[in-house]
Amino acid sequence: MTSAQIRYYTKKLKDYLALKTEMVSHQAIIKEVASGVERSWVYYLMLLMSGLIALLGLLTNSVAVVIGAMLISPLMGPIISSGLALTIGDLPLARRAFRTIAVSVVLTVLVTALMTLLSPLKEPTSEILGRVRPNIYDLFIAVLSGIVGAVALCTKRNYLITATGVAVATAVIPPLSVAGYGLGTGQLMLGMGGFLLFFTNFVAIVLTSDLVFFIMGFRTSHVKTIQYSQRTRLLVIGGLLTLISIPLVYTLVVDIRKVNAKKRIERVLKKHLNQQHASRMTGYTYQSRKNELQIRATVNTVRVIPQAVGKKIEQDLQADFKAPVNLYLEQVLVASERLPEQVETSQPREESPTEVQAKVARLVNQAERELTTLLAPFPVRNVRLSFATQAQPLGLSAVVRRDWPVNEDELLQLTRQLEKALQLPLIASFRTAPLLPTLLLDDDGSLARESQQALSLIAQLPGGVSGYRLHLEASGRNDRLLATVVRRHLTTSLGVPESSISTQYKRNTARQPKATLRIVRR
Repeated sequence: MTSAQIRYYTKKLKDYLALKTEMVSHQAIIKEVASGVERSWVYYLMLLMSGLIALLGLLTNSVAVVIGAMLISPLMGPIISSGLALTIGDLPLARRAFRTIAVSVVLTVLVTALMTLLSPLKEPTSEILGRVRPNIYDLFIAVLSGIVGAVALCTKRNYLITATGVAVATAVIPPLSVAGYGLGTGQLMLGMGGFLLFFTNFVAIVLTSDLVFFIMGFRTSHVKTIQYSQRTRLLVIGGLLTLISIPLVYTLVVDIRKVNAKKRIERVLKKHLNQQHASRMTGYTYQSRKNELQIRATVNTVRVIPQAVGKKIEQDLQADFKAPVNLYLEQVLVASERLPEQVETSQPREESPTEVQAKVARLVNQAERELTTLLAPFPVRNVRLSFATQAQPLGLSAVVRRDWPVNEDELLQLTRQLEKALQLPLIASFRTAPLLPTLLLDDDGSLARESQQALSLIAQLPGGVSGYRLHLEASGRNDRLLATVVRRHLTTSLGVPESSISTQYKRNTARQPKATLRIVRR
C-alpha cells in the first residue's frame, strides 16, 4: 500500500468518526455518567448485598449465585465515570468517582471478611481458587469489555443489556469478595490474588473507556471546571499501566514456564515409554511439592516395564530440571497383535511373595504421602492395607494425630481422593490420637524447648487459630505455674486469643507438673 493510499484511507476514517461523533449528545452523556458516582443508601445497600451474595456463591461453589451477584453490583457506574473524567479532565468528577470506588472497595472487603469469620464454611472452593491468579487473558477480557461498555453508552444502543454483559464479563465484585475471604481466613496470598484481579479489571476498563470517549469526541472543552492538564492525564495513565503490567507479566512468565515444563516432561516420558509393539503412554500428571517434582504416568504395555526404565526416566528429568524427581508408573497390561516371543499368553505369571510385598509397600507409601498432603498439618501414622477377596475393596486404616474425629463427610472425601490416587476401590477408616505431647517445664521455670517446638504447629492450623478452641489441663504441684507459662506462650508467641483458651486443674502429688493441650474446632 502506497503512502497516498494510506493518507486517503486515514482521511476517510477521520471523516467517518467525525460524522459519528456529531451524533453523540456529549453533555447529556456527561450528565448521566456523573450521576453514576452519586452515593446513597441505595447504592451501598446494592453494593453490600452483591458482595455478600458473591461471597456465599464462592463458599458454596455455586456459579449461578456468583453470576447473580455480578448482575446487581452497582460498581460499574463509578468505574466508567472515572474513565470519562480522565478524558475530559474533569477534576471534581474524577475525585468523586475515585473516592466512591475507594470507599466501595474498602467497605466490600471488610464486610465480606467479617462474614467469612462468622461463616462455618471456610475451605477454598474451585470458584475461589479460579480468581486468585489473574493472567494476561483477564486483562484482554477487561480491555474488550471496557470498549464495548463505553461504545454502548455513547451510542445508546442496547445499553442496559450491554452494561449487564460487561458486568458479567469483567466480574468486578467477586474478586473483592475473594479478597475479603482471604482477609477473613488469614490467607493473605489468596486475598492479594483476588484484589489483583479486581485491580486488573478496574484499570483496563478505565483506560479503554478513556480511549473510546476520546475517539467519540469528548474533550476538555465540554467542562467548565478546573481540568487536568494533558501531561497529568498521560502520567496517570502511564503510571497505572506500569503498575498493572508488573504482576501480570510475572504470572505470564510463570504460565509460560509451566507450559515449557510440561513439554519437557512429556518429551522424556514418550522417549522411554512409547515403544513400538511394546508400550505406549496414555496420560500423565505432575506437581511440585517441597522442591520435588512428582510425576504420575499411565502406560499400556504388553509386559511389565522394568524398574530400571523408571530410574532412567527419573535421572533424565533430574538432569533437566536440576531437582529431585519421583516417578509413579501405573502399568496396564494389554494384548498386542504382535506380542514379543518372550511374552507367555497361555497363563498369567503369578507374582512372587517379594513382588507382592514390594507392591503393597509402594501402595502404603503412596497412600501415606497422599494423606499427609490432604490432612496437613496434622501428622498421619500407622497406614495399613488389608486384603480380603478379589471381589471386595481394599481396606485402609490410619491414625491421624489430632484432637477431634474424622466425620462422615471428611471420610467420604478422603476415600474418594485415595481411590483416585491409588486407582483402586477401597474402604477407609481412621482413628485419632492426641495431637500434642505432654507439656513440661524446665528447671528454671520456663517452658521446655521440646514443648515449644510441639506448640509451633498451632501457627499452621488451617484457617488460623481463631477457628479453634484450646483446652489446657494441668496437674502436679506447680500446675498453676505451668498453666500460666503455657497460656503466656500461646497468647504472646503464637497469637492465640485469650478467650479461645480454657484451663482445668487436676490435683495430684506428682513432683513435676505436666499439662496436656487439646485443640478442637469451634
